[in-house]
Parts: sequence; structure tokens; C-alpha cells
Amino acid sequence: MLTSCALLAACGGGDDEVAGDEPITAAAIAAVVQEHVDLEPRRITDSTAFDTELGDRATAASLRYTAVSLAVVVAPSSDSPLTCADDSFDECVDDTVDGHEVTIAWQDLEPEEDPGIVYVIDRRDGEDVAAQLGGASVTDDPRNLDLGVPLEDLAALVTDPRLSLTTSQGVIELGADVEIEPDGPHETSAPQ
Repeated sequence: MLTSCALLAACGGGDDEVAGDEPITAAAIAAVVQEHVDLEPRRITDSTAFDTELGDRATAASLRYTAVSLAVVVAPSSDSPLTCADDSFDECVDDTVDGHEVTIAWQDLEPEEDPGIVYVIDRRDGEDVAAQLGGASVTDDPRNLDLGVPLEDLAALVTDPRLSLTTSQGVIELGADVEIEPDGPHETSAPQ
């Protein structure tokens, strides 16, 4: 049996494009996330949290782990505050993380209110891919913190060419075994 990587010429990320005209799905996004993040999700849902800022053409998956949550979105390029187009964040910097050129944005911890949030964003020609990490206490520049998910993994994730508005059938099939729950308040175990 061929593995998913054997089916994909661009497995593992990089600058290569993944040819295909299949619209990306939340399940495919979640499957790619699981290849980059070495944690077992407790719950996987599709996410409409980005629709207000990024429009209904945004496709996102949310993965909840024991200590952190991660939402990953693929959307047409926009001037949304979620892509550092304004000063909605405490800091928004362009950096190279483990060879990946990304934008890192964060909001600091608000004691007794909010632990803070970190975004890692890849702004591409015509589309944006962003990972939103919540749950870790953001008390400083996230490049200097243990976030629960290494920043290098998040940078590799958002620059993975398989995450695109349109992708290959192989990427869609990668998500075929991922069960996406409706977004809501209950917690269940994620499929393995």
C-alpha cells in the first residue's frame, strides 16, 4: 500500500506547489496538522470562527489537545486583522523560523481574563494560511516561550504547500479517515 507521502510529490512541505483543483476540506487540514504536531487531539472540529474576519471561503479545522488548542485556516488573501493588516496584536513580526519565512503575531496574557494567543501566518500569492494557538500563557515573545507546540512545527505547518484553497485528490484522501465533529461545547475523544 502506498503511503500518503508517496502519493504527494510535495510531502513534507517546501516551496513546491501541490497540483490539484479540489477545494481543501477541514478534514484534510486536520490530517496535515496531525503530521506536523506531535500531540494527540482530544477533539477535532470544523471551525467557522474565522468566517467573520476572513469570509465564508475560509476553510478551517480546530484541534483541541490537553493543554492547548490549535485552529488552522486557509483563506483568500485579505486585509483582515487576523493576518496582521492592522495593529490588533501586541506584536506582529516577520521572521524565518527553521527555514520557513512566516509572520508571527501575538496578544499577551491578560491576567484572570485571557492566556494570550499566538498566530503563525504564511501570506502567499492570493491566499493566507494561519495557525492560531491558544491555551499557552503568552508572557513574552513566543519565540522565547514553551508554547506546548514548537514554533518550528507551526511554521512548517503553515508553509506546507498541501494547505491551499485548492489541493490534490491525495490530500483530500489523507483526510478521509479524520472524523470532524460539529463545533460545540461537548468533548469527545478524537478518532485514531
